[in-house]
Amino acid sequence: MPTSANEKEVPLLWDYVPIAEYHPPAAPVSHSVRKRLAFFRRLFGRGEKEQEPPLEGTENIQALPDWQLECIAPAPEWQDPAEALDVELKDWLAQENPVSPVVVMVGPPHNGHCETLTTWAQRHEWPILPPPTAAQILASDDTWPPEQIGDGTPWVFPCLERAYLRHPAGLTLVRRFLANAYAGNLGRGIIGCDSWAWAFLRHVWRGRVPVTVTLQAFDETRLVRHFRKLADEFGDRPLRFLQSDDGRDVLPPPDAEETPGETSNFLQLLAAHSRGVCGIAHAIWHANLQSELDETLDGKSDDAACRIANQTVWVKPWSQIVHPCLPSGARREEAFVLHTLLLHNGLPIELMERLLPLSPGQIMGTLIHLEDSGLVALDETVWQVTPQGYPAVRHFLQAGDYLVDRF
Repeated sequence: MPTSANEKEVPLLWDYVPIAEYHPPAAPVSHSVRKRLAFFRRLFGRGEKEQEPPLEGTENIQALPDWQLECIAPAPEWQDPAEALDVELKDWLAQENPVSPVVVMVGPPHNGHCETLTTWAQRHEWPILPPPTAAQILASDDTWPPEQIGDGTPWVFPCLERAYLRHPAGLTLVRRFLANAYAGNLGRGIIGCDSWAWAFLRHVWRGRVPVTVTLQAFDETRLVRHFRKLADEFGDRPLRFLQSDDGRDVLPPPDAEETPGETSNFLQLLAAHSRGVCGIAHAIWHANLQSELDETLDGKSDDAACRIANQTVWVKPWSQIVHPCLPSGARREEAFVLHTLLLHNGLPIELMERLLPLSPGQIMGTLIHLEDSGLVALDETVWQVTPQGYPAVRHFLQAGDYLVDRF
């Protein structure tokens, strides 16, 4: 769906592009070299390079309390990406009889595809198609989707990953739905799908490839704009974000008249580590913001963002962040559980017991082991791979030659 040259002159913060144009950010070459050198030091017992002394005057730095974090680094909202989706879909929406009756929006885990499409549907007053139940999926229930879908009313189905199960009886319903949708039998619709489910479904369903878009990766430049925008929405005095070991700027100084010092490569490393997934980058950023102890603040106040000590937010240096990793000796049980969770964008334990070739005790024991490592977490009744754990999990599965997404 082409857009005019003027619309593309200034890259959007939230920018939807064809999947082929998605480009994960790369790590700086110097960081890759240091990682290899650190590996060989450990291998040959030479120890780690001596750490630089801490920045003077930062002895009282502590983690920001939750109430301040929610002021300066709140969880992403989905109005802005929903508005950006309007730009990408403008031509398609204007066509009375579009060549493709459906558009698919694919997104990696923790990138908000479901929330964005739900917000978009509410803005445009398009009906939201509820997912089938597990019983309907396994019974290939032909009463789903409801009869109202296909009566000429446009619709949105935000989470295609909720319409199938990786089970011999769990694919007929989604195959039928996709065939009818792409044939135009259900009218105009927008489908959201997790990238891992999409990779799997493209293997088991051989139909015509629809128009498919995704949110462009958040590189260093986009992360700077995103985090600065969040911080500047609160308080009347801008905050300075400095790296806590050497005082380098992590975000450019908010005051244009202020002379910037040497810039940290923290956000470049964060963009590469998160593979440009905004939700993953945000979770790591959120967990590593600090401030100097201010004994005058003992609880939430109306000017919370303004009263951070010295208007300085300290960011833990990348080398000091402990990222979740796979337990030593991780094997097929961990791989089976993690791969199944990603293919379905999270599952309750009851369905995992039906889908995995493991005993209930093995599944629960593996989940607890992975939870202790920070790789999975229970959200109400659904187990999911955590944002901080996702990079390590993806690398582990890719190294084991499991099917992975292209993001």
